Amino acid sequence: MSHLLDDAVASEPLGDGVHRVQVTADWNTANQTPNGGYVLALLQHAVLQESAHPDALSISITYFRPALPGPADIRVREVRKGRRVSTYDAVLVQSGKEVAHAVVSTHDWDATGTVEHTPHAAPVVPRPEDCADASELIPAGMVPILDRYSYRAPVVAGWLRGEPTGVTESLCWIRAVDERAVDALLAGAMIDAFPPVTAEIGHLASATIQLTVHYRRRPDTVWALGHVTTRHVIAGYHDEDVELWDEQGRLIAQGRQLAILAEG
Repeated sequence: MSHLLDDAVASEPLGDGVHRVQVTADWNTANQTPNGGYVLALLQHAVLQESAHPDALSISITYFRPALPGPADIRVREVRKGRRVSTYDAVLVQSGKEVAHAVVSTHDWDATGTVEHTPHAAPVVPRPEDCADASELIPAGMVPILDRYSYRAPVVAGWLRGEPTGVTESLCWIRAVDERAVDALLAGAMIDAFPPVTAEIGHLASATIQLTVHYRRRPDTVWALGHVTTRHVIAGYHDEDVELWDEQGRLIAQGRQLAILAEG
């Protein structure tokens, strides 16, 4: 079965680490440009096709300018092939201009260490089927990226009810609308798929400048729970931390980004 994300990141290898992709508007944000998590998935997918290891461990991406719907090339370079961890960089290029640059570390989850210390448990919330369907409050087509996912929340966000709370934090279940199982590719896209919690202070439109994702396990889930927090908004820039947990209460991924709010 073909899935929406896999179709959207499909690439044609051209040799020498170059991959031709077709950027789609189906993952656009409120800014009418492709979502940063989708761009991350494009770059990560290309890197994994070149990698000496099967799994993504981390990705750190800087966005130079918005991507545009249409053809693009991704240029992947091996920086270091290691025994446990290998490193690559990748650049998304459109019309001769560099759009985004990523540094990606890869490894093999079947060849990791054994040390564990996890004092920070998953937030305690009802299961998705017992939560409110937040997707029903978002008009279809208003923000294309939000149509790619289903959202269930234990408490519907205040801004969606027309009552912004001023508290820039949320807990929300998320799954691909086509019920694609979560893997590192989808987890990376999901990290940036939640409406910015700055909507609770009246600012929904936000553009990512830099985003880092750390993957913590091979997921085995369809729904993922996102804990999203913005701690500081300064001079129009805001941070956003995301923890992504599976249905069994295990940490899947952690993300941190710096973004800029649209003003006016």
